Amino acid sequence: MKKIYSMVLFVFIALIFTISIPFTLYAAEEPSRTITATSTHVLGDAGVAIDTSAIKVKGTFGETMLNQTTLTSTSPEVTVGLNSVIVSQKGTYDVTMTYQSVTYALKFFIKDVMDTEYVLYDESFTYPNGALPSELRRFNNVGATGGSAAIDGERLLLSPFTIVLFPAYLQGFTNYVIESDMKMIAADNASRWTSIMYRYATENYYQMAIRQDASAANGVEFAKRSNGGWNVAKTTAFTEALNPATTYQLKVDVKDSTVNQYINDTLLTTYESAFDYKYGFIGVQADNATVYYDNIRITLPVPYVEIERHQFQQVADVYHPSDSIIAPATTLVWFNEASQMEDLTSSVRPATAIFRINNDLDIVDEDGLVYQSLYDTLVEIDGLVIPGFYIENQDLAVLVAEELKLFGILDVFVFSKDAESIIAAREIHSLIRGVLIFDFIDQEELTVEDLLDVRRETNRAQALAAVLPVDLVSRGQVEYLQQRLMTIWVQAADNDVSQYRAILSGAQGIITQNYENLFAKYELFPENTQVRRPMMIAHRGLYAGALSSAPENTIEAALASVEKGADILELDVYLTSDHEIVIIHDGSTARTAPDYTALTVSSSTLAQLKEVNLADPVSGRLDLKIPTLNEYFDALKGSGAVIFIEIKSVDSMLVHLVSLLIEEYDMYDQAVMISFGTQNIIDMNELYPDLSNGLLTSSVLNANSVPSSLTNAISTVVPIKSTLNTSYGALTSEFIKSVIHRGITVWPWTLNDYTELNSYYGYGVNGITTDNLGYYENTFNRINVKEYPGVVTWENRLTVKIETELQSPNGTTYAYRPEYIMIDDGGTGVVFDEYGKIESIEQPGILYMYATFDSYLPDGTKITVLTDIIEVEILAEVVEEPSSLGLIIGISSGVLLLAAGTFVFITIKKRRVII
Repeated sequence: MKKIYSMVLFVFIALIFTISIPFTLYAAEEPSRTITATSTHVLGDAGVAIDTSAIKVKGTFGETMLNQTTLTSTSPEVTVGLNSVIVSQKGTYDVTMTYQSVTYALKFFIKDVMDTEYVLYDESFTYPNGALPSELRRFNNVGATGGSAAIDGERLLLSPFTIVLFPAYLQGFTNYVIESDMKMIAADNASRWTSIMYRYATENYYQMAIRQDASAANGVEFAKRSNGGWNVAKTTAFTEALNPATTYQLKVDVKDSTVNQYINDTLLTTYESAFDYKYGFIGVQADNATVYYDNIRITLPVPYVEIERHQFQQVADVYHPSDSIIAPATTLVWFNEASQMEDLTSSVRPATAIFRINNDLDIVDEDGLVYQSLYDTLVEIDGLVIPGFYIENQDLAVLVAEELKLFGILDVFVFSKDAESIIAAREIHSLIRGVLIFDFIDQEELTVEDLLDVRRETNRAQALAAVLPVDLVSRGQVEYLQQRLMTIWVQAADNDVSQYRAILSGAQGIITQNYENLFAKYELFPENTQVRRPMMIAHRGLYAGALSSAPENTIEAALASVEKGADILELDVYLTSDHEIVIIHDGSTARTAPDYTALTVSSSTLAQLKEVNLADPVSGRLDLKIPTLNEYFDALKGSGAVIFIEIKSVDSMLVHLVSLLIEEYDMYDQAVMISFGTQNIIDMNELYPDLSNGLLTSSVLNANSVPSSLTNAISTVVPIKSTLNTSYGALTSEFIKSVIHRGITVWPWTLNDYTELNSYYGYGVNGITTDNLGYYENTFNRINVKEYPGVVTWENRLTVKIETELQSPNGTTYAYRPEYIMIDDGGTGVVFDEYGKIESIEQPGILYMYATFDSYLPDGTKITVLTDIIEVEILAEVVEEPSSLGLIIGISSGVLLLAAGTFVFITIKKRRVII
């Protein structure tokens, strides 16, 4: 017996070394199995003892080891020993576990030693026609009681709107290969579908969906069900529409975060960011279709066996500082020394720690001394702060990304000055949020072209945020980039002036070591202080809904909205049959031109569409035409408004033509693409990586769970590098407070109710899409400093006057004497009078201050708005000192001879003069 056991052990060890399975075991990891109420399986080989002393059991009783429980089985192949179980033959065996008052029904999956997979479920439905076997559960298509399914001809028959879930024990697995035969015999229309579902919980799961017209661009999908809504992350076309007489072989290969989907052994889609759901049931579903499933086989390849390790929190529970400022900038620190770990794990802590890492994957301090391993550091800060990693080496970026993906870390940043390092990391782990750092060494100011280069380079790097030196950016420049869907962070020093400069810039993130002082400054601002106003987005170009002076999606409406204060114009585009881009919301002209025979846009030429006049119920014009995007660009170029171009259909040609038109009309500085189609975002990123894009969605957020919303948001928009342009219904202020720490900007749509508009105005969203932006046109929501001297001579010190004016969205200004808040008077002892003029000053220096104004929204809600930092340098008085033109050495000893018997002096004065 010892010989046989040794031979088996030798074969098993040899097998491990002959199968090429790259993996790393960490000291803190636990390769042993843990049994719970929902994970009740044990894996083993026939004839090889399973060590029950190495298997944990968790339940209401706490935790114990499996050998401390009572195990029984009616199968003669199962032998239960004191510290082991031996199963003599390959197969699936039921074993009952009892501990205290708790009983678990365990499943032992046993393979032969040389087998490369465990068989978890193998079903060919050899049952009589009629009801389903008891282990299968039937629901309607939203997971409630209902649906219709039966055994028919030794096949599983699903009627429309039905879900069938396979045995419950499968929920304990996260990795597997699902194979099945499928035949769709009827569908209500070509877009109806059937699917294999996995990691299923009611209204939250993944699926491989196949439409009746599987040859359509979205004929096969990788889709995520989230809170009752769909997020379709991958689409592709099969070679043909489903034939009702043909049986197709489906396969879904799921390993950790990677999902591969096949039909007839042909790989159709790969998705590598399946982090949202780790466990859940497995089943099949029919939408409005009738479908047969048969020969369902679910296996677990040996390399897919999950290694138990520390289960990291999906998102960190970030500390939120004061609510005085609406959505204050997130706070980041560099990890410079080991003593900072105490700060990172305390109750008051920064949101993100930026770590340096060496080629051995050890965290190091600023001097390169090793602190501890990457894994141990992640465990230490788990759930407390967001980890960020500063990397300048592409090879290292790949190594770090591989480890982060292995550990299932999805709430994470990679910082770099090298775009290629960020791209390399994201190619491995698409949930990494890239941050591109700009130094701008030797530059004293940034031009508009510099700002556009920041946008281009950040987007090309697939980075979510850009870091700029705080001394080089103004509030206006930060706002300019934010209007173009950029997340801007600033690197600040630890002193008061630099931190105030960062706050007042309106940046969404501040890197500073003295985060506690920054938090203290947040507390000093009045409640409802707004340093970053939400951009107002004219939905379909409207400013007063149906009462706007021109109908939706017209140039006339857009120009009127710009006058009313639109920061951004949203429009919708379709492609005509002759490949012209026209601006219209619907796929036909029926609604917007009811006096004409309805035309389908995609099957009409531009000339045919130009024959139609749009209805204009307010102004009564009879010659309003459907505009082309070319015409729109011509009319709006240089207006200052950014244009959100919504691509309605999933259409790679339309995406391409839009990108070409943006370049042709030199509209990069005013263009953004938005779309409900994930594939459109992916295509635009490939065709025109310079551009910013926004994903329209209504299914990402969960109003009842911020962590769930964060996880969904990260896994949805980060892989495709887009903003989150979500419907507003489930968007909460708590989510906004949390998502700002992730660098993801939020642009909700479509808010038309005035009460809701005012609420979301104060949430800290980045922009609000509305038909009624004219509601705010007379609200003084900004305070600007008039031009003032930045450098002043001592002689002119009492002429300095700082003046401000209030401004409303429609451009109305009002001279205003504000309250000035002194940040640092630079030792000048300066005193201003009530008009903003220097009344007295004791000595030269540089003073820093800002001004505030209490404004009110139309419903009476008070908001405090601020100026950018005001900086004035008062130069010291210049004392004129004589400077000798030269000494003439006396010809006779000790005598100085001077021309004409006089001294000639040149008086030199150095002065930097503004006034």
